[in-house]
Amino acid sequence: MKKLKLISCLWMGLIAFPTWACPEKGPFASSTMENASVPVQTEPFLTTFIKEGKLYVDIPEQLLDMPLLFIRYDLSYERKYLQVVWSMKGENVLLKTPRIYSSAGVVLPLKQKRSLEENILAVFPVKSQSEPSGSLRIDITDFILNGVVEWRPGFTENLVPQISLLENVKNLDHEIIIKTRRGLRNNGSNISIPVYYGLCALPDVMKGRSYDYRMGFYNEDMGGIDYDHTKNSIANIARWRLEKKYKGEGASVPITPITFVLSPDIPKRWRPYVRKGILAWSTAFASAGFKDALLVKEPDSLTEWQVHSINTSIVHWGDARYLRGFDVSGGTVSRIVDHRSGEILKCDIHLGASLQNLSDQYFVRCAPLDKRAQGFPFPDDLAGSLFMTLTTHEAGHAFGLMDSNYGEYAYPFENIRDRKWLQTMGHTPSIMNYARENNIAQPEDSVPPSLLVPKVGPMDRYHIQWAYMEFPGQMSRDGEQTELEHLIRKQDSVPWFRYNNSRFEVIGPAMSDEVVETNNPIESTKLALRNLERVIGIIPGAVMGQRDNARLEGLYLKTLEQWYHHMRHVLSLVGGYAVHYKSIHQPGKMYTPIAWNRQEEALEFLLDHAFDPPKWLVRPDFLPKLTYSTYPDKLVDYQKRLVWELMRTQRFKRLEYMETLEGYHGCHQRFLSILQEGIFKELYNGSSQVERKRQELQSFYIDKLLLALRQQETTIAADKKAFDFTEYSKGLLMGQQENLKEGVKRKVRKSKTLSDQGHWTRILAKLNSLGTGS
Repeated sequence: MKKLKLISCLWMGLIAFPTWACPEKGPFASSTMENASVPVQTEPFLTTFIKEGKLYVDIPEQLLDMPLLFIRYDLSYERKYLQVVWSMKGENVLLKTPRIYSSAGVVLPLKQKRSLEENILAVFPVKSQSEPSGSLRIDITDFILNGVVEWRPGFTENLVPQISLLENVKNLDHEIIIKTRRGLRNNGSNISIPVYYGLCALPDVMKGRSYDYRMGFYNEDMGGIDYDHTKNSIANIARWRLEKKYKGEGASVPITPITFVLSPDIPKRWRPYVRKGILAWSTAFASAGFKDALLVKEPDSLTEWQVHSINTSIVHWGDARYLRGFDVSGGTVSRIVDHRSGEILKCDIHLGASLQNLSDQYFVRCAPLDKRAQGFPFPDDLAGSLFMTLTTHEAGHAFGLMDSNYGEYAYPFENIRDRKWLQTMGHTPSIMNYARENNIAQPEDSVPPSLLVPKVGPMDRYHIQWAYMEFPGQMSRDGEQTELEHLIRKQDSVPWFRYNNSRFEVIGPAMSDEVVETNNPIESTKLALRNLERVIGIIPGAVMGQRDNARLEGLYLKTLEQWYHHMRHVLSLVGGYAVHYKSIHQPGKMYTPIAWNRQEEALEFLLDHAFDPPKWLVRPDFLPKLTYSTYPDKLVDYQKRLVWELMRTQRFKRLEYMETLEGYHGCHQRFLSILQEGIFKELYNGSSQVERKRQELQSFYIDKLLLALRQQETTIAADKKAFDFTEYSKGLLMGQQENLKEGVKRKVRKSKTLSDQGHWTRILAKLNSLGTGS
């Protein structure tokens, strides 16, 4: 990362005296914010030292009212940081947090109180003033050891001062780092945790890139906008400062590459794979006009000061995977972002997943397709590829990309088994999707194992190009926006370039996770189920060398979970839409309902496969090794979740709306009839008894139906009724309840076995309870 520099007093003058009446000369003036041409001040900076147990800071007068970054590093992955300024008030030095003026053209308010222009964190009497340098000396011991800073709204700590201590300090280039042990009361115990604090200079303001909801980037302040809405909030995206060294070249090395340092804690056998995982993004940055944009360093050691410096972005290994009774899946990143511009200043990658977790996930998806995965432990080349994939995904977050849905429900189903397609396009458009490995390919396809794992795909290259490409210096802002919009419009003709966010509501098959989302979810699921059946057959041999049945049980539970994800993917077709985010100027609809015949097919598939699952899944031959009771029954758990999903108010409302569209008249009623007749098929097909799991399912369905019918209106506010059933839906459900009651009455009269009669009698009692109010 580049050496940070101080902003000149000119910028602070603009912040202190905003010219609101004249935007071209105010705090959002593009000439200052975008060109970053203001002179910079490089000397002097804060210095700190410990004397007789006290922590002192010397503040050069030139540094007063200059923006700095105050950072806290603790045991959590979250990096807590605030933009602060030092200022004089009489004989005291104040540490304050100001509002932040973003180059996007908006003020980022103080979250504690939006109307405040600044907030005071601490007041320090001046101990001495040196001459002629003009530094102000203050004692910050009590603030560092005992002060409670509200790093985010609601943040607080229960301090235990007796076990807090000051350990060391370090003065670096335009940065100071303070090492402490902080005494806290946590879960009924007193603990003393290592906490580092940093104060560092901020760089000159980078030229920002405007946030666009049609692209999958975080903004400069993750909590500052609502990602769920199809609107372009005024914000910058989060990205690194990547600038061409040779401006006239189509492909240039950057002035400063994005640099990551591998922690020495990463075992040497896995370091080459972690390195490859980061460098896998080089092709994406090449699409943006950069060669050698990424640099990965492997030092033999790192000091604690390097680890906690703003100038070092580290790939951490972590020890959670080695702790008894504690396992982590996946990884995460810790970003520090300049809120004025969206510039990522530091980003640590945390690779938390254990090898067993990664191996089990791969086994359940790919054991039938990769002979290396049919026994444990995996060979190093396979295990290393799993760490590589994990690293590549987390590196995408480090470059600013969110977790969500990138080009899903777009790849042609027939291509996912084609080696040429997989070589060029991969089985998913983006490494940022939770598509995981390709479990649709079949053994007879002879797909090489290297093509089963996700990789940086066309959607990733497309996103990096949009976020990081440079424009000629003479191009106007309007010209740049035109070019960026032109790139986004590629989504009109390339469906796998379409991004959508599913944080609140899964409204279609482009928004599900944990499966390979092709444009034919039902046929994809059929192939995936074939492989799951093969997995069930492979499990006993794969765990033969284990000393207990823990892995056998774990793999079976993961197989059940994968089955559930596939059922949920098919379920997303019901009441589902294809999504294509658009601006007001783009023709066509953003939400196109799935054809009704496809929705009916999906519902029938669920009734056949989810609510009447195959014997190989329900009762595999090895099950007696694992269980002695019907508790717990994870399969019934998943079946009930699917019923709950089908009866969610959001799905009902989507079906209600579809009824207003041509070709969908009566679809809501049709959906309810098919669902109820399928769950209670024994009422219509002459079955003599109801299997135990189906009794559970039928009873649960009745509970949900009655819950909906008994629901009372608690508010008339439209935006607070997401979980309220409409009167229209209640009317349809009441009709279903009456039809079901008549069928159950007939079944009670015809039942011959005691258990069967008892079940139907209980169902009838539940249905009759609606009238009693019980």
